[in-house]
Amino acid sequence: MTPRIFGLAEKNVDGTPDPDHVRLWGMELASRAVLYWREGGRNQLAVCASAEQADESFGRIFDLALYFPEP
Repeated sequence: MTPRIFGLAEKNVDGTPDPDHVRLWGMELASRAVLYWREGGRNQLAVCASAEQADESFGRIFDLALYFPEP
């Protein structure tokens, strides 16, 4: 399976993700999704069940929207 790339981006005024301001990047595999970001000069990593679950968890915490870039 080819991983599906996704991001958690800042929201536009209408609540849609702003592709120019993605704050966390991730890839969704068959059995999990992995998020990556830098914080405090350190690499951070989180494993979630899916991209949607990552959005529910981290998107709510940081007020971000789920974004899938065009392939």
